[in-house]
Amino acid sequence: MVFQTKNTVILLLICCVITISCNKNEKNMPVVSVDVKVIPMVHSQDVFTIISDSGITRVRMKTKVWDVYSNGGDQYWYFPKKIYAEQLDSLFHVESSILADTAYYYEKKQLWHAIGNVVATNSEGRRFETSELFWNQKVPEKAMNAFYTQKPVKIIEPDSTITLGLTGFTADQSLNIIRLFSVKANLLVDESDTIQRNTVGSDSIKQHQ
Repeated sequence: MVFQTKNTVILLLICCVITISCNKNEKNMPVVSVDVKVIPMVHSQDVFTIISDSGITRVRMKTKVWDVYSNGGDQYWYFPKKIYAEQLDSLFHVESSILADTAYYYEKKQLWHAIGNVVATNSEGRRFETSELFWNQKVPEKAMNAFYTQKPVKIIEPDSTITLGLTGFTADQSLNIIRLFSVKANLLVDESDTIQRNTVGSDSIKQHQ
């Protein structure tokens, strides 16, 4: 019994030394703070996904890199290496699409911000080319501030008619009803590549329903 008691005391002393040593090491360990504004909460690569809102499919998206950040509790998504997104109706038909070099999406605002070689296309084949484009998913379907930009825009119709807007445009959710500002000219390209130029007054409104 005496031998066992001595061994027990020695074992307890060893455990105490180890515990004290571990506590000291923990105190000396550097505390690393993670800035969620700089380091993404979620990082994904080669993404192809469908985004739903209230159980309804809204957007089909493909991108190489998808990072999720938090800014004061307001999460936003960042797409640094190209993104292609399609807006879908209830029957999964594509109402419009956006292709861009870079994009942000702010969850609370439901606002997309596309930057760099932006190409937006509606269901009729009308194409919008600009350097920056905003898409607000929160506004009503026919509201004229669903898509908007203040950057120069080139609109290419299915019949090859090109409209140049110097200070941007606004449009509804389907990109069918358009309001152009400071329009420079309409260019009609025929099969022989001749161009007819027609000067158009500023602040014109083009409607296609």
